[in-house]
Amino acid sequence: MPIETYIGRFVTLKRYNRNYKGLCPFHREKTPSFNVVPDKGIYHCFGCGRGGDIFAFVMEHEGVEFREAMEILARAAGIDTSNLQKNEKKDPAYDLLMRTARLYNEYLAEPAGANYLNYLKGRGIQQESIKKFQIGASPDQWQFLLEKFPEELKTMERVSLARKSEKTGKHFDFFRGRIMFPIRDASGQVVGFGGRILPGSDNPAKYMNSPESPVFHKSKVLYGLFENIASIRRNRAAIVTEGYLDVVGLAEVGIDSAVAPLGTALTLDHVHQLKRYADHVTLMLDGDAAGREAARKGASLLIGQGFQSSRMFFLPTGMDPFDLSRKYTGKAIGEFLESSVSSDSYLIFYTLFPDVLGRAFQRFADPEKPAELTEGIRGLIHDLRFDEPPGLEEKKAAVDRFQQLYTDIEDSIIREFYAQEAARILGIDVGGLVQQLKLRAGDSQNSRGERRPRPEGDSAGSTSSFPTAGASGSAGAGGGRSSSSSGMGIMRPGSPGGEGAVAADSGPADQNRNPDRTGNRGAGGQPRSEASAPMNPEITRNKEQLIRCERSLMVKLLSYPNLLSAHLNELRQLDFEDQDSEILWRVLEDRFLTGEGWDEDVLIHSNLPSRVMQSFSGLLAADSRSEGNAATETTFKELLLHHRILESKKQMSEIRGQMVVADEVEQSYLWERYSALLKETKSLEFQLRSQSAQNPKKPTHQGESGPTGVEN
Repeated sequence: MPIETYIGRFVTLKRYNRNYKGLCPFHREKTPSFNVVPDKGIYHCFGCGRGGDIFAFVMEHEGVEFREAMEILARAAGIDTSNLQKNEKKDPAYDLLMRTARLYNEYLAEPAGANYLNYLKGRGIQQESIKKFQIGASPDQWQFLLEKFPEELKTMERVSLARKSEKTGKHFDFFRGRIMFPIRDASGQVVGFGGRILPGSDNPAKYMNSPESPVFHKSKVLYGLFENIASIRRNRAAIVTEGYLDVVGLAEVGIDSAVAPLGTALTLDHVHQLKRYADHVTLMLDGDAAGREAARKGASLLIGQGFQSSRMFFLPTGMDPFDLSRKYTGKAIGEFLESSVSSDSYLIFYTLFPDVLGRAFQRFADPEKPAELTEGIRGLIHDLRFDEPPGLEEKKAAVDRFQQLYTDIEDSIIREFYAQEAARILGIDVGGLVQQLKLRAGDSQNSRGERRPRPEGDSAGSTSSFPTAGASGSAGAGGGRSSSSSGMGIMRPGSPGGEGAVAADSGPADQNRNPDRTGNRGAGGQPRSEASAPMNPEITRNKEQLIRCERSLMVKLLSYPNLLSAHLNELRQLDFEDQDSEILWRVLEDRFLTGEGWDEDVLIHSNLPSRVMQSFSGLLAADSRSEGNAATETTFKELLLHHRILESKKQMSEIRGQMVVADEVEQSYLWERYSALLKETKSLEFQLRSQSAQNPKKPTHQGESGPTGVEN
């Protein structure tokens, strides 16, 4: 491979006579002093003095030894590297994926690929970007790759370039009729693909990634990292976006430091990769509810891994970074990013006043003014531009929410900084706030490292009663409590508090439950540990009913595949309680998205765990009811409604248990959540009754009741 071709992937080179010049990738400079001499096969920077041949460049640029540099160059040139590893076992999948990427790229340039190329040109994608990111296209043919690589069927199946139809027994290409984006790891090796359909396609899966394989783990790969690694390393900064085109579009206007997770949230592995090349990270996210929550999680992850200076830039709903790159220059986008919000400030404010922040996102959501949203959020967070300043009760609830964030921070300096920032936003004395947080969390320690007992009369230890508001189950008045070693009150099943009461463990390590999902917090806002707290019998009963309901849903999908397309969005929103049902759902969803149908034999031919196959085989055999299409559709809708009802009731039961050990401030917050859930549940139950009235009851399985096969 010519030296100027390889280096040109990382440095924008301009020709001067017989040589090339560009900005050095090894140090910051404004005037090009980096020279590439093709005739001699060398490079040299007159600014920092670095120079050598192509191998020296790879070793310096990638931080690898000579042997690894040889492998990287061979892969970049599409050469089989097995000879470089005579004593090592090389997975042939890597070479196959590299050749497939080249094949797709070549097809895009052929007359047959004109539709795909025209789409890219219509979106303003330049030929340079197609070359840099090796964008290609997969023909709308069932066996395009299979005909090109007939001897490599097993390898193609292993990395899901090909699949086998259960109906016909024939193999077919996994990717068909899509714009193809090769996914490379940090060394440039193709490990998978992302495919996008053309507009007008009736395929519901707009984007589709390669499934997990021995060489591809989406939680560990960032799209665009290889292509933009030089800029990221030079500036020690990266931008995290959401999609392939976001990365490509930003690079075209000079913002060549963007990367994107592959259909997942930012993971710990992603952050560890970024730490190798960057000191600063900016999250570029949608300003809708999902984007705000993703920002919270991303901020927690980045800050927890040392990116204290990470920042956030939010885009109005309906606009993504690619849209931004089509309307604005790189200079303008750079100016937008200067108004970004610091992640720690966002995290603190989001924790204190999530509803206030949500209203601000709605108020500034003008797609014609993309910078206004982030500027408005920054004004709210830093300048406290409240529409209506929060009252005393709101501030009390905010302190309660902030306590968990404060407790989770291990670094004492950062913890105190967060307390100062929270006190500024709340308009209260930081010393009093810190004292209250430590008391409520039981976080202060004596000289032996033991927890200091909670003072007498502390509100977290007071008794409380909870009105059931007519809800099922009961949690009576919080009566007598036994003492724990930390001085925190405890209610146990069978105690005067009733069966709804559960134990409260105030330890900061008690984080087994996800509070975002269940809202299951003990005194002082601490997540309640399932290991340390006896399970509420009512919650256990709800879980059992949820599991039966989910299995009934999966049995219906196995017998009636058409139900999946009709209810895809609802099914994707299910928060599975049953692991086996979730495993089966992923298999059925994958088959649907690849255009492959199924029958009941799918259990045998899908490499499912034996327990899943046996469990659902038995359920299918027991499902002897015969229904018409209309009745089946109605029953399935009832199942979905019933699942939502059961999920809400489970959360309500958890809240009833929490209320017994909550103080007055926490009770107010929990009661607000409980009321909302109660209202939602009543509405869902009304829908279910209305629907059931139109669908006469049919005989149920033995031991079952209700339309879903679970007890009401």
